[in-house]
Amino acid sequence: FEQKGYRSVLWSAHDDNGDDLVFTIYYRGEGEQNWRLLKDRLTQRHYSWDTASLPDGAYYLQIVASDSPSNPADQSLRSQRESDRLEIANTPPRIENLRAAVSPGGAKASFDAISTSGAVADAQYSLDAGEWKTVFPAGQLSDAPSESYAIDLPGLAAGEHTLAVQITDRFDNTAAAKVTFLVAAQAHQ
Repeated sequence: FEQKGYRSVLWSAHDDNGDDLVFTIYYRGEGEQNWRLLKDRLTQRHYSWDTASLPDGAYYLQIVASDSPSNPADQSLRSQRESDRLEIANTPPRIENLRAAVSPGGAKASFDAISTSGAVADAQYSLDAGEWKTVFPAGQLSDAPSESYAIDLPGLAAGEHTLAVQITDRFDNTAAAKVTFLVAAQAHQ
């Protein structure tokens, strides 16, 4: 199972003569020179941590293995390996300019979705707490960090209506917003 904001690393290691191994994990941001300690004295070959304390960005991990538990300090050996690039993105996307323009018997809603961590992956809306429906951006493909959406809401009864929208970025960060509007009763002729 994967918990939001947590990342896991798994590695394999062995010692040719069966010595016990201990591991240290370091991290550094892309473009940085210095490695920073993430966790030391690990005996298991996996680790999970909450990335909420790290700013969004690209990072690298370094795993250092040592056979020091089985050897005197001056005879212990160390080996290290660097991970592939990993991205941390916990900042949710934003919904801006959500509005509804009322017309006789309906409304047209629009909003903008903005993600700082890459493409907006998905957008949905729900009218008056009804079922969630997918809405596509103006270009029909969610592939940019900023997308504009329009929703046509015909055939609405007179009275108050609430439109909720939800967006998700490619890292499963979500944002939601709502707008309430009033559809006037139509005059009978």
